[in-house]
Amino acid sequence: MTNHNLPPAAHPIADLARRLGERRRNARIRRGVTRLMDLDDAILHDIGVTRGEIGVASRLPLGCNAARELRRMSQRRRSAHM
Repeated sequence: MTNHNLPPAAHPIADLARRLGERRRNARIRRGVTRLMDLDDAILHDIGVTRGEIGVASRLPLGCNAARELRRMSQRRRSAHM
């Protein structure tokens, strides 16, 4: 018997669809992060990220948002230098 009182997110198929959508979104974000490697060093400096941070972010698992993690790494590095 199916419990129709469960919230949509509690349904296994809905949960799977949500996780797959999140990974697809993270893959698209990762491609954008990886394209940052094509920029010259002056632009990366202006943006506030290093090539090393971009490399680390681009190798994170698809369950992670690479842009969010890149921002965190950059903020940590900059706050450590202040």
